Amino acid sequence: MKKLCALILCLLLCAPTALAETLQDCHRFTLTREDTTQSNKSVIRMWQIDTYNQSVNAELMGIAYAYAERIGPTLKKAKNSTSQNSRLDVAIRASRTGLRWMSFLVQARTTYHRDLIGQEITSRTYDMISGYRIQMTDIFAERNEQAWSILRDAVTRGVTESFPDAEPDAEALARLTSDEGMRNLDFTLHGFSMVLHIPAGEVYPGKQTLIEVTLMYPEIRPYMTLEAQEQTDNLTYYKTVALTFDDGPHRTNTTKVLNSLLECGERGTFFVIGNRISEYADLVQRENDEGHAVASHNWTHNSVAKMSASTMRAMVDKVNKQMVAAIGIPTRYDRVPYGLYPDMISAKVGWPLIQWSVDTYDWRGRSVTTIMNNIRSQFTDGDIVLMHDIKDNTPNLTTTLIQWLQEQGYMMLTIDELFAKDGVTLEPDTVYFRCEDGVTTIKSRE
Repeated sequence: MKKLCALILCLLLCAPTALAETLQDCHRFTLTREDTTQSNKSVIRMWQIDTYNQSVNAELMGIAYAYAERIGPTLKKAKNSTSQNSRLDVAIRASRTGLRWMSFLVQARTTYHRDLIGQEITSRTYDMISGYRIQMTDIFAERNEQAWSILRDAVTRGVTESFPDAEPDAEALARLTSDEGMRNLDFTLHGFSMVLHIPAGEVYPGKQTLIEVTLMYPEIRPYMTLEAQEQTDNLTYYKTVALTFDDGPHRTNTTKVLNSLLECGERGTFFVIGNRISEYADLVQRENDEGHAVASHNWTHNSVAKMSASTMRAMVDKVNKQMVAAIGIPTRYDRVPYGLYPDMISAKVGWPLIQWSVDTYDWRGRSVTTIMNNIRSQFTDGDIVLMHDIKDNTPNLTTTLIQWLQEQGYMMLTIDELFAKDGVTLEPDTVYFRCEDGVTTIKSRE
């Protein structure tokens, strides 16, 4: 009997843990911001980062301060009106993968009267324990021609599919996809994807947003080095969830939600109302340029039950025209206001339709404490969370919820990543509530 008990104890101790990893100490960081008003009333906002590794801090802040020192003196004179401002925002985006690696994107975005007039970026990826900088050739071996061919094709496709009404500069694209250009691409690693960041102006003169070329890990992991494969195997370490935000953009609260996501190092999916994109193009651009997925929440927030099928179908071109004007790409999927997806399916609108499996009810104006008490027990792997970035309590809820989810072993994914992790292709006129081991139907409330 003693031998049997000892054997059982040994098996329990040696068996892989079923619990997801909580946020690693080496992945923890803080971001603080400081605004400086120059003599011509222009503003420089500097985000300062403090990570686990001091050498990483020094390099990232060196890059950030260099941007501020060079670009700051060139800012145009601002007027008193907030909408007629002149500013430079130097932000540091952070993302984690595996148990040791982190990626950072230092972004210097220059705006004048809220129009984006310039953007420069520098990316870095590190082993946060050793401080070793991870280069592209640490992820894909120098002689792995198949890997480089996949990356080159993805860049070519991502560039040529952006701004469909314009032609990319052929010589610039050739330089970008040359051997040297590919090895020097800015990239970041996320929960389920590598993102290649290309300033649109490099290939589309006059455009200032970022072209974000996303490669899901299953597509590229077979060609990675062994260490890179280990550090991108996030489904082994973490549970997953997608945070989604409806009804925006909103000048104040969407800005605060974006700041919350930036400070927490996570990405979300914004379902924006089409007829608000033009007025708030700067916020939609910021959503895209900070790595979030941007999707449709119909042209208006009106009930589709009161619309004709032809009116519903006509929304696609109207929304996409505004989306392309703002960020260079059309929407890939939609969330129907009030969740009235059957009408959209009957009308054959053609968008995949994204519902949710956890509703925060933030729109009811409840306190963050009340909301958290109500939803903690609802979470399971693969959930889609419904929030609204137009509500006053949602920015604080975003921070509180993310911090709690991280400690519970969750990694936040975009909608695209959430379904890609299980090999689920989003199909037109099909509704999706979650993605748990490939199951996308409504979640049982037992």
